[in-house]
Formats: sequence, structure tokens, C-alpha cells
Amino acid sequence: MVVVSTSIDSQEEHTDIPRALQPSDYTSSTAMTTAHLNGTKNTEAAADDGQLLHFTPVAPSKMELPYADLQQIDISTWNDGLEAQQELADQLYKAMTTDGFFVLTGLDISEEEIARQVDIGYTVIEKTPLEEKLKLDGHMDATGLYRGFKPRQYYEMEKGVKDQIEQFNWQRDMEDQPMPSTILPYVPEVKSFCERVHKDVLYKVYQLFALALKLPINTFVDFHKYEEKDDSWFRYMAYYDEFKPEDEAKVGSVWLKGHQDHGAVTMVFSQPMASLQVRDDAGNWRYTPHVPGGIIINCGIMMEWWTGGLFKAANHRVAAPPADQRNHTRCGVFYFSIPNNDVRPDLLVESPVLQKAGVKSLFKDGKTIDALTFSRARVAKVGKSDVYKQAWGPGTRLVEVIAGVEVPHFG
Repeated sequence: MVVVSTSIDSQEEHTDIPRALQPSDYTSSTAMTTAHLNGTKNTEAAADDGQLLHFTPVAPSKMELPYADLQQIDISTWNDGLEAQQELADQLYKAMTTDGFFVLTGLDISEEEIARQVDIGYTVIEKTPLEEKLKLDGHMDATGLYRGFKPRQYYEMEKGVKDQIEQFNWQRDMEDQPMPSTILPYVPEVKSFCERVHKDVLYKVYQLFALALKLPINTFVDFHKYEEKDDSWFRYMAYYDEFKPEDEAKVGSVWLKGHQDHGAVTMVFSQPMASLQVRDDAGNWRYTPHVPGGIIINCGIMMEWWTGGLFKAANHRVAAPPADQRNHTRCGVFYFSIPNNDVRPDLLVESPVLQKAGVKSLFKDGKTIDALTFSRARVAKVGKSDVYKQAWGPGTRLVEVIAGVEVPHFG
């Protein structure tokens, strides 16, 4: 194991603004729209009154692939009472102590609503003029915040290869950052979607975490209050299948390198491209299955801190899809849940489940860190650190020290 220290102790150290982005950092807005409509190259997209583009995802792969056997939790039984909720919590416990992933189904949010958000996200990424994207660039390495656009070729991988991922990130109340013109017609429904995801879905998930640990049911809800400030973010993201063959070979067909998310949980609205992979304890990478209308949820580093490592921060990456899904775009909606700013995640010693497991705090000498400080230090290093630029061979585990915390990466 290699340990590389790139410690960042405070937000004030993120003060150097990177060079101004150049048009060459993006494919031209017009070319992108022509090349990627409907998620595949050289096709036309349907439009809604000339504004909203329709994204058609790739068909599910017909190839034999190694899929992870993820726990599916059907939350439609929630209103059946405490006994039904405890059964769901038991399923969550099993998932969190094995893969750190599960698939949530039975939502009160329809497939059509999810598809609508993907269409909005695709429109924002494809139709926002380049000049506007440059003004709304997130400069994550300077701010430590996922807000605004992340251009392609921002993440610096091994052998000089850079990513082909574009994002638009925003805070759930949509009030602390300027918004692109392309999203303005849809702000009311996007805000409503964000609030429903947080209050109607995420809160129930956090209540299941509490029940699994035999804690008061709102323990984690109170750490993630919707009205309080934190660095959580929603994301529209498009992975473009545009690596040069020689560059894809250099990175071993990995589009986003193996890592653990730094928050409490991450929500990925399921889509059919086989590319998100989970790493098991033996070091094998397996694809996550597509469940229409489902949400793939993974445990993050801060949840691991709360449970002394009993619940596993999920190791995952994004790889090139199988041959029958190549030359398509992977576009989706994501929610990264970070605790409220002043929360200091550490072992929940009052949990009888954790007491019985005999786990200890993962912090040495009681030196905990608040969610805001760690999140900003972590985000500032994603895709920019010396560790990220190294080649990670199969089975490799490298550790980077960020704000005094060891953060693992996986080959």
C-alpha cells in the first residue's frame, strides 16, 4: 500500500484560481449537440417547443457480464408499519456490511419523472452556450465545492490522459449559485424534485440506517436537515464515449477511477448502460445491474465513520461499457448527501448494534473533523492530486491523506 500525503487543513488554502478555461477545453456547444443527441452519435433529438432535448438511453446489454448481486430494498412497504420498516432495515444492514451498495425500489417518484430530469440535464449540458459554461465553471480545485459546470478533461489521469465527463452541479435549494439560462424554464420542477428526493426518499433511507443500528429513528435525519446548510449537491452528468483508442488503452478502459464517495450516502438514478462497477473484498470489479425506476445507493466515508467501519464505504468506479453499448452517451441524475456543515461524524457509541460488534472510532486520539472541512478538502483534490495521476494497476490500493484523513483509491 502506498500512502501519499496531500493534506489540506482548511478552506482558506483553496485560494489559487486556475488558469482561465479556453474554448479548446470544451468541444464546441454546437458540435456537442449535433454529435450526441439521443445518447448516440450523429442522430437527431426530439425537442419540446424547441428547448427541451429528449435523451434516449442505450438499450440494455445482451452480453454475458459479471454483475454484482446487490440487495434490492422495496420501500413501497414503508407505510405497513414498524415491523415492515424493521424488515427493510435488516435488508439494509446486510447490504451495508457486504457490498456497501443496494438498489432502492418502490419509490413514489415515477420512471417518467426521472426520465424528465435526465432530459433536463441533457439539455443543460448540450445546449448551454460555451461562453456561459466558462462563466459558470465550478473551479472545484480552488473552491472545494461542486457548484456549476465541470468541463471535460478536468480530471487528470495517468500518462497524460484526461476524462470525457461533463457535469452540472447544484445545491438543492438552487439559491446559492447562478444558474445557466438553459435550466431557468425548469427551475420550479427541478426544485420540487430535489425536495421530494431529500424529504420523501433520502429521509426514509436514513431512518432505515437508524433502525438497522437500533438508534432513535431520526438520528441521521437530524444530521441532514433539508433547511440547514451543507455541501450536498445534485448533479446532471454525461459520460461521452470519446476517448482516442490509444488513450483508453492507457487507462485500461476506466472512465472514472476507483474511489469511495466522501459523504454519507450517494444516490444514482439507475440507467441501462453497464459501466458503474463495484469492487468486492477479493478485488474483483462487477457491474451494477440496471433496475428501471430504481435508485442505486452506496455508503460513503462519513457513514463508515459513524459505524466504526461496520458499514462499508463502497469502492466503485466507472468503466467503458460492453461492445454492444459503445458509441453512446451515459447521462444521468445523481444526489450526493453530505451532513450539515457543523456535524462531526464519529462512532455512534449509543448504538447497541455497534457496541455488540465491538467496533471503535476510526479517528485517532479523538481528532474528528466536521463535514464542511472534510468535504471541501476532498472535492478540491478529486482528479487533481498526484495520486490520481498515477497508474493504478489491478488490485492496487493507494491511500491519500487529505485534511489529516486517510482516503483510499482502488485499481
